[in-house]
Amino acid sequence: MTDVQAFKVSIKEGKASEKVLSIQVGSEAITKEYDAFYRSVEPRAKIPGFRPGKAPRKVVAMHFAQEARQEVLKHLISESYRWAVESKELKPLLSPQIEEVQFDEQALSYKAMIEVRPKIKLSRTEGLSAKKEAVVIKPSEVDEHLKRLQESQARFKTVEDRAAQMGDYLVVDYTCTVDGREVENRKDDWLEVREEEFLKGFSTQLVGVRAGDVRDVKVSFPDKSGREELRGKEGVFHVQVKEVKTKELPPLNDDLAKDAGEFQTLADLKAQIEKDLRASKEAEVEAAYEKALLEDLVKHNKIELPKRLVEQRLHYLLGEAKKNLLQQHAREEDFEKRRGEISKELQPEAERQVHVAFLLDEIAEVQSITAGDEDVKAKMKELADRYRRPLEEVEQYYAGREEAVANLKEQIRTEKAIAFLKQNAKQK
Repeated sequence: MTDVQAFKVSIKEGKASEKVLSIQVGSEAITKEYDAFYRSVEPRAKIPGFRPGKAPRKVVAMHFAQEARQEVLKHLISESYRWAVESKELKPLLSPQIEEVQFDEQALSYKAMIEVRPKIKLSRTEGLSAKKEAVVIKPSEVDEHLKRLQESQARFKTVEDRAAQMGDYLVVDYTCTVDGREVENRKDDWLEVREEEFLKGFSTQLVGVRAGDVRDVKVSFPDKSGREELRGKEGVFHVQVKEVKTKELPPLNDDLAKDAGEFQTLADLKAQIEKDLRASKEAEVEAAYEKALLEDLVKHNKIELPKRLVEQRLHYLLGEAKKNLLQQHAREEDFEKRRGEISKELQPEAERQVHVAFLLDEIAEVQSITAGDEDVKAKMKELADRYRRPLEEVEQYYAGREEAVANLKEQIRTEKAIAFLKQNAKQK
């Protein structure tokens, strides 16, 4: 290890929580690093005219000069930076930005831009105010859920004695062309003949078809179509009808309840549906109340946010947005075209999340909130119940994973800080 006396550092305060470290490394440390590098490569150096390990140092230095410079510079920056933050008792939030590097065999100097935890002075954490909605389950909601369950157990019967009508389903092969170019080709696709649909007039042109019929369906794609090349254009679907089917729903009775699960009667099923709806609504209401409470916390406790940390969070949110859009079958190039617009929309949320994280951490610190072993055991039990996995499996996952356990403890600590806010809040 390099003698730390060869390192020097000075600190200049930057914007918000930024600090600029000016670090210098003396010639003695550089010489030692070069010497250590050459000693490591000499035994394996293959140089024409010399047996491995027998070439003079000057010859080895000529052949490995570029590699030596890169390795020595990388090692010295890493070691001197680590020494600088430890000696000044700094805790950088992210990796440093290294700038203005000047290096030769006599001296090394550079600047390391870092961000540290901002200074936080809590102004108000008790008596925060937020609205919490009452949870009400209407009979119509239970009926709607029951109808969806009924729909999920529907049977489809092939129709042979009549033509297709509204409400029927068609099994078809089709191709779609726009401007004479094929843009889609499907086999054995199911189409519902219905009044309301994305492509206006599509179904009405299929009313009256029978199995074996071929029909061209002309449509106009909307200006806000998910596919840019289709927006506002005319398309032709060449449809070959294979089957016409009608949907038959099972009656709403005790038999349906028994088929749906471990229920004896339709009343039992309705009771469970209401219970599930209530639990879901309560979770939604609690999440909304918590978000509103945290917004009030941010409103009353301002801090200067570390710019790079916000940028990192924004980058994460952009990645999640992209993943969600791709799952909805959007094209990657369409996302990239809108990246700037989406980034601008997500900027306030990135700032809010970083702001909230710092405030909750400070509250936990001030209130001496910790996460002990019993808390961790309870959280593992909660995770096992939520994901319906054996507790032993969850415990085994965390066994030996120090970082995962540390993250779990941090989550518990954050949840306890939020619980503190709720206990001391004014609920509307």
